[in-house]
Amino acid sequence: MSVTPLHTRMISLHLSWGEADALLAVGRIFDLRKRGLVPLGGKLQGPGVVHDMAVRLQLDYPTLRIRAVEPTMSAFPFAPGPGTRGESCPDRLPDVQRLVGATLRDGYGPTVMEQVGGPRGCFHIYTLLRLVGPTIEWAVAREQARRPATGAVPAPGSPLFARSVIVDGMKAAGFGLVLRGMLFDLHYRPGADALPLEEEMDASFEATADVEIELPSMSIVTSSGRVRRAGPAIAAPGEWETVATASELVGRAMFKGYTAHVQALFGEDAKMQPLVHLLFMLAPTMLQCMPSLIEELNVRPRRAEGTHAAADSCHMWRANGPLLAAPPWPRDSDE
Repeated sequence: MSVTPLHTRMISLHLSWGEADALLAVGRIFDLRKRGLVPLGGKLQGPGVVHDMAVRLQLDYPTLRIRAVEPTMSAFPFAPGPGTRGESCPDRLPDVQRLVGATLRDGYGPTVMEQVGGPRGCFHIYTLLRLVGPTIEWAVAREQARRPATGAVPAPGSPLFARSVIVDGMKAAGFGLVLRGMLFDLHYRPGADALPLEEEMDASFEATADVEIELPSMSIVTSSGRVRRAGPAIAAPGEWETVATASELVGRAMFKGYTAHVQALFGEDAKMQPLVHLLFMLAPTMLQCMPSLIEELNVRPRRAEGTHAAADSCHMWRANGPLLAAPPWPRDSDE
């Protein structure tokens, strides 16, 4: 298939043991735009790094209650200026402190949405927090299952788990969008304290997902997934297994309701949860690709991001916020 690269998103999570029955988690989200000049928020943005953001969490173990949270932004699209009326992407980072005291277990998703989702915060910090929550809960459940209840907590700094997710968005021949995602989980052996990998790996899990989307309907026309597992013997990786359930996404639209449909398809199958998490990440990556498809969508630059697509997705794009209310560039009605 002939494709044109548009966008790459990478999300990583590193989980390690901290002091006094604590866990330390560091999550990062990184977006790289690969195509031309893109009109966004009344200005032109070129290819390159769009987002580079991270969240550091300190968690009680085993309750997974948040002791401390530290969000950071190294790269973001909107700095203070006339076009933003002095506002910027990092303005609401202090509000992430509202999550201190919350637990990653029951009710975490609604809590994150209520505190920092939509117009109350940054969409990308929200996306990162929303992913690391169930990922950490899943990884800790696996750790507890293999560790005796009376087992000693490893030394501070010992790594427990690492996850990498990479999704590439590409324009297909004709008018469509191809998303190719991969996920790699690394489980460290108990007592691990350093690399190299071959001495510290306990097990690994890989998943891939390939989805083709028809535009502008956003309907999924092809979908497939594979997984494979490996133990500590690097020379003996498992065989790839096709996951037939992934094909049942065909015919669904990749917008509101997509995440719930993926969860319903796979249910509570613990062995497939990493693939579920990968499929979750396809939808927000698709949205990141859309500004790079303005020419194909036959949309004029000033309308590249209208209220129908962005309103209330984050505090910068909130209704009546700096990018939607009386913007410094003309609307269609001003012509």
